[in-house]
Amino acid sequence: MPGTRSDRERRLYQIALTRGGLFRFEEAKELGFSRRAASHRVKIGEWERVAKGIYRLTFAPRPLDEDLIRIALWAQNPWGPAAFSHETALSIHELSDLVPDRYHLTVPRRFERKRPKGVNLHRADLPPEDLEERSGYLVTSPLRTLLDVARSPRISPEHLVTALHQALSRGLVTRKRLERASEGLPGAARRRLRRALAAIEAENLRA
Repeated sequence: MPGTRSDRERRLYQIALTRGGLFRFEEAKELGFSRRAASHRVKIGEWERVAKGIYRLTFAPRPLDEDLIRIALWAQNPWGPAAFSHETALSIHELSDLVPDRYHLTVPRRFERKRPKGVNLHRADLPPEDLEERSGYLVTSPLRTLLDVARSPRISPEHLVTALHQALSRGLVTRKRLERASEGLPGAARRRLRRALAAIEAENLRA
């Protein structure tokens, strides 16, 4: 049940400040804020509308990853987690110097919303072990990210080798775990991954 005005605002701040000040109107509505109250707070400069149904507390420091948080809030749904993946996950994990020209997000298979401009949607029901939580959004784990990249013809063999080398050298994955996980990949993706691993091993032998 909604509490007093100060209780509502305190609870909303607690939610929003974990995400750089961003929140969904539906979250505010559950706490007792009306559309009229939201419009008033925008008018007096307490809230900023950053997208349809998504607001930001103006006193909160603007986060560097605001776009990621905003997209993650848009993608919240009743069917399962949505997580940044593929090239975007490579960038978040700092496994590549690729600069994606759009965000890649994996959403549940039953997800039905029209994607926003600049976002590519991939469909899969992600299990908990394939997810990592960041401040305000989810990203696929390094292992899941590398497997997704191995499936993707958009990623060059050179970038795949770089990503694998970084993940292995930083201890984010092990070669044994990668080889075991590769058994579940389609044939072409499995061969791409194993060729990249062989290239890394050959380079190590020459060093």
